[in-house]
Amino acid sequence: MHRAALIGALATLLAVPPAFANDRWDLGTLNNDDGPVNNPNGLVHGASQIHDLQATGSPADQDWLQVRVRDRHSYEARVSGISGVFWSATDGPICLAGVCGHLDRVNAAGTVLQAASTLEGSSRAVGVRWVAAATADEYLRVQGPAGTALGSADQYEVEFFDTTYAVPRFNNSSSQTTVLVVQNLRTTSVAGNIDFYDGGGVLVHAEPLVLNARATLVLNTAALPGVAGQSGSVLIAQTGGWGALAGKAVALEPATGFTFDTPLTSVPR
Repeated sequence: MHRAALIGALATLLAVPPAFANDRWDLGTLNNDDGPVNNPNGLVHGASQIHDLQATGSPADQDWLQVRVRDRHSYEARVSGISGVFWSATDGPICLAGVCGHLDRVNAAGTVLQAASTLEGSSRAVGVRWVAAATADEYLRVQGPAGTALGSADQYEVEFFDTTYAVPRFNNSSSQTTVLVVQNLRTTSVAGNIDFYDGGGVLVHAEPLVLNARATLVLNTAALPGVAGQSGSVLIAQTGGWGALAGKAVALEPATGFTFDTPLTSVPR
């Protein structure tokens, strides 16, 4: 009798669909990540998180992430690994109903400031890349497909990077002249700003950066207004993402023929 009852109980349990748990940012004690207000989740440079898009499909799950950005620095957010594909407004496939997730950079009201583009042409990975106009809090939003129920196994990874490059030293004072060499490693064009700071950290000149795919810029910094006769450092904000550029600053000493190379460096991951 007890054996029969046990078998019956097991059969009942097996007939019940398994229960899924939302990710921990959806179930926070103080708040959740479904919007910008009191959002408990933030990303810093080099951070990586695993989320899911569990939802009944109506409404679709939304994961909001706050990022703190600095004026004149550049940034990149990437998402990858969902069980479907991600939709791109610029270069991705047409979204079939029920299979596409979305990554957008948005304001606090949810207005899309920038939609994601595919990374290396793959709809399995998308990203947003931008140059910050001010020091502020900004938001990223990942959405699941509307109308399709998803479970806790429908996960994705999100990563965030400060993609600003630095040259610790240029010198156009005394008898030296600095030439800046910047190479674009991407198969797409890169834009941004080359900012020159004096030794005290004051911005003395901002030079627009436009590099075609695989192109190289050779820039005589001594010919730039505000940079001639100065020494200091350089920051390069750009839209190519983390790892997009390579280069160096070459300080030339005509009197001796010596050259002094200072490499272009990115923020370590």
